[in-house]
Amino acid sequence: MSSGKFALTYTVKNEARLLPSAIEYHVAAGCSRIYLFWDGTTDGSQELVSQYPCVVARDSIRVEETGDAPEWIKNILVCWDTDMDVRKRINTWYAAKSAAAEGLEWLGGIDPDELVLMSRDEEIDADHIAKHLAKVPETIDQVLLPNLESVPVSAASENPFADCVYFLNRFPKTEAIWRYSRALLLRVTRSSALVAWYDYLFYQVRFLGALPRLMREPRSGSRIPAGYFLGYSNHKSFIRLKTFENFDFVTHRWRAFLRAPRSMDLGNILHFDMLDANYFAAKFRQRQRGIILKVFYLRYRLAHVARNLSDDEIAEFFERYIAISDPARIARLKRRGILVEIHAASNFMLRKREERSYANR
Repeated sequence: MSSGKFALTYTVKNEARLLPSAIEYHVAAGCSRIYLFWDGTTDGSQELVSQYPCVVARDSIRVEETGDAPEWIKNILVCWDTDMDVRKRINTWYAAKSAAAEGLEWLGGIDPDELVLMSRDEEIDADHIAKHLAKVPETIDQVLLPNLESVPVSAASENPFADCVYFLNRFPKTEAIWRYSRALLLRVTRSSALVAWYDYLFYQVRFLGALPRLMREPRSGSRIPAGYFLGYSNHKSFIRLKTFENFDFVTHRWRAFLRAPRSMDLGNILHFDMLDANYFAAKFRQRQRGIILKVFYLRYRLAHVARNLSDDEIAEFFERYIAISDPARIARLKRRGILVEIHAASNFMLRKREERSYANR
């Protein structure tokens, strides 16, 4: 009988603000092991995670350590120096290998600004994740967790995981139409800027303007169109470790290598992509200048804002275009089903804060 025992892996660059809380959340939810790969971290995160016995931490796997790697890894080594996603893909494969050797059943690959939530109706306890993984049919290789993107209500947050309880809902039929139509447009036009405008217009029509997403760069006044999602619009995954060697890992999922994985949707990833103005600035200022313009136009424009504006200007930009602070507007979005309110992660973080406060008395 399956136990659902699982591990997580992170590839991390400068996430000291979130990493301890993310680790504590997932350990409380039953995580047996965390494989953590440092990727140029300089913010003291190493010292912060040393207190957690379940964490195995090291630098990213280097090219010279990949002699036993499958062919798909050897084919991407040419980009090892320039692409963090390549290093993340390699790190995750080696984390899967280590977790399998430890006798664990599942491995999830996520980021420090993400929390796994298997059921929106449950509080977080020691079997929250494992009990759901234990029920996955043996024929399934991979569990896909659709992301729910957080919606901040302010440009500042003292405890981001606790403060944020609003998330963008998912509309699978709408997304299917959007994905196919934008893919066709991108194939025809090859213009990421034009596709970004399409994303904006598509969702303005779909929701009748209920979620305005047209931003302006403060200094130049140039427009920045955004669709429904400011982050990514798909999922993260757990792989069954007894079958992982059949597959090729990309950033969000495992895909066909020796064969195609059999997958199913389960639960969600709570994605705290833009927690507040400070996190926005830190995240985008450390992005590589070579961020792929033709694919990630919106993120490219946001990185330009972060690099060229002062902290005060970024806070104003964030408050105006990213945070939703008006209670009446929040209520309207909830009635339309665009925003969902989820308290499980927030409740857990508030309990942890109360426990620390009590212990320090």
